[in-house]
Amino acid sequence: MKFNLKNDSLITLMLSIPAAAGARDALFLPGTAGDLSYLETDEVIILLLSSMVLLLFGVLIRLRQLRIQLERKSASLEKSEQHIRLMSDNLPSATIFQLTHSEKEGFRFTYLSKGCEKLLGIERDSILSNAQLVYDHIYEEDIPALRETFRQSTADLAPGKMELRVLDRQGRLKWQSVSTVPHRTDETVVWDGFIQDISGRKLAEDVLVEENRNFQNLFRTIDDLLIVCDSDGRLLHTNPAVVQRLGYSEEALKTMSIFELFAEGSKDDIHQVMTAVQTQPSAGAGMSMQSRNGSSIPVELNTFQGTWRNDRAVFAVARDVAGRRQAEEALRKSQQMLQLIMDTIPMAVFWKDKDSIYLGCNKTFIRDCGFESVEDVVGNNPFDLFPVEQASAVLERDQGVIRNNYPRFHFTHAVTRPDGTVGWRESSKIPLRDEEGRAVGVLGVWRDITEQNRAEERLKRTLEDMERFNQLMRGRERRTLELKSEINALLKQLGKPKKYRTTMDEI
Repeated sequence: MKFNLKNDSLITLMLSIPAAAGARDALFLPGTAGDLSYLETDEVIILLLSSMVLLLFGVLIRLRQLRIQLERKSASLEKSEQHIRLMSDNLPSATIFQLTHSEKEGFRFTYLSKGCEKLLGIERDSILSNAQLVYDHIYEEDIPALRETFRQSTADLAPGKMELRVLDRQGRLKWQSVSTVPHRTDETVVWDGFIQDISGRKLAEDVLVEENRNFQNLFRTIDDLLIVCDSDGRLLHTNPAVVQRLGYSEEALKTMSIFELFAEGSKDDIHQVMTAVQTQPSAGAGMSMQSRNGSSIPVELNTFQGTWRNDRAVFAVARDVAGRRQAEEALRKSQQMLQLIMDTIPMAVFWKDKDSIYLGCNKTFIRDCGFESVEDVVGNNPFDLFPVEQASAVLERDQGVIRNNYPRFHFTHAVTRPDGTVGWRESSKIPLRDEEGRAVGVLGVWRDITEQNRAEERLKRTLEDMERFNQLMRGRERRTLELKSEINALLKQLGKPKKYRTTMDEI
């Protein structure tokens, strides 16, 4: 019989049993308490059966309640399992797995989230049916470490973690972090594990390592003296240039302060710089460092705030300017020599920018233009120095050279001198070019050819006078020849020999 009664049905049944049996108003008769002798036998049996039925129905109801609770818990557990599987299948860059190993079945995945498909590009069902597919995609150099990890975890059943590389179907290398918690079931070892893609972190680490390597290489190879110290001046790190230039050992430098590296005359300067850099992003000054043997090295010091091994620090860069000073002195002397040569030659030399603004000139230019010093020329344009008509011609020639990016040599032109007289100059202009070959200015020279022109004019007039005189003399010679010819003709008529020779060669 199958019972499926509600609570109210049970109560009705309980009330109806005594009535159906013809029970009296009370089970016990008045008289001796608890005495059953007054009850009839069938009544006692009915009472016992009623109690048993009630007990049986109570048990059935309790069992039904337990079954309902169990069904609810099973449904909740199944729903939770579905949620867990859904979350594990959608974890970003992660894979959850359960791997087993036994002598009979070898390695086998009993659970695997869908992250494996993104990791390897292989369908999950294929891996669940053949765990060898994962093994085949592990980077060959990492296989020995993987075997050793499995061997140790099988032996001591301790949680393990390792990093290894895998190759997906496209041959792309990916770094994975694998965490496992092993346990044993009979003859089977079970690993519950978690795989996370750490390729991005590894790439960042590689970039950081490369940057650190490059920094160290720069730190070691740069010629400048690089110093790292704390806010009190204690040296934290120096590059090899400090050891080489100052003569201190690396061990000695570790016990020194930055103040000990500078000459006595620069002590106040280095203290001021270190004080300033505490409140400012950077500070610097020119001063002298002192080597271990007492020699002085002029440097240009620049300091700035930073961190060294997660602590606040001061970075100092000291550049040896002794060589630069020598180069600057040599350049200054070279410029002086060049200026002396330009001031000595009898030609005017000048140079301008692309807008025809004068940038420099020699003394001949200053003298020819009637100025007193180079300051009267530099920074001015032709309209500031010459009459309008002359300045317009100068500007036009300058811009023609810049526009065409082509020189113009040996052209002559008339100029009005500072005293108002007219003179002549022979000029040449060439473009000044930048690194890309573009014209960015003009270099020009001229020489005064006024006296030369005058001499040429005088020579020309002299030649003209000589030519006229020559023509006159040639006319006289022709007339003389004509007279000789007439005399020879008269002598011939008189029967006498010729007296003169007359030929066209004598003309």
